[in-house]
Amino acid sequence: MSSAASSTAEPRAAAAVTATATCAVLVPAFNEAATIGEVVRCALASEVGPVLVVDDGSTDGTAAAATAAGAEVLRLPHNVGKGGALLAAAVAVTNDVVVLLDADLVGLTPAQVRDLAGPVCRGEADMTRGVFRGGRWRTTAAQRLTPQLNGQRALRRSGLLAVPGLGGSRYGVEIAIGEHARRRRWRRLDVPLEGVSQVMKEEKHGVLAGIALRAGMYRDILRALLRRGGEDA
Repeated sequence: MSSAASSTAEPRAAAAVTATATCAVLVPAFNEAATIGEVVRCALASEVGPVLVVDDGSTDGTAAAATAAGAEVLRLPHNVGKGGALLAAAVAVTNDVVVLLDADLVGLTPAQVRDLAGPVCRGEADMTRGVFRGGRWRTTAAQRLTPQLNGQRALRRSGLLAVPGLGGSRYGVEIAIGEHARRRRWRRLDVPLEGVSQVMKEEKHGVLAGIALRAGMYRDILRALLRRGGEDA
């Protein structure tokens, strides 16, 4: 993704978020009690705006940990996937700009949250995307191979709500957002996230369960890619 994308994309929409833009941080979370608290505290310390955690049908203490850390929490009665959780969050807030953060981040700083939000709030970009650098080699390498899958972004709330199939995209949500951005010729900017990484699924759930969850994630991503290919045909 490059900041060289069209500078004429949606100029009136971009101008609408300058000067008086408000921002909120949205964190979809499913069984992330171990890490959600630190992510919330970091987001609040950035003073970008309120933090809304969407507890996507968790069966652990995710909601309690998020509440204790100071977030507003929206609890969904059953798991709808990452895309559905982000849709619920975007509907629940009224802010001009939303920052999207994963619930299992390690090493994120308040300054990095501000770096994601700033260009969109100032009208300099339609979307920013975080890129891991210098963290754990596995997550950094994965980001280099598939940077389009990074969940750390900032964009206009109206733009997120306009993404086709957002609610049913599950783990394919980043593909869906990226494809919508490409079609609408958004001005896009990558933001380096030095020292940031994520807890791997195999570490959180054990090897076998983690592999099964990862396979489900790849299935959702493949569906999103196939849907994109079909729309281009």
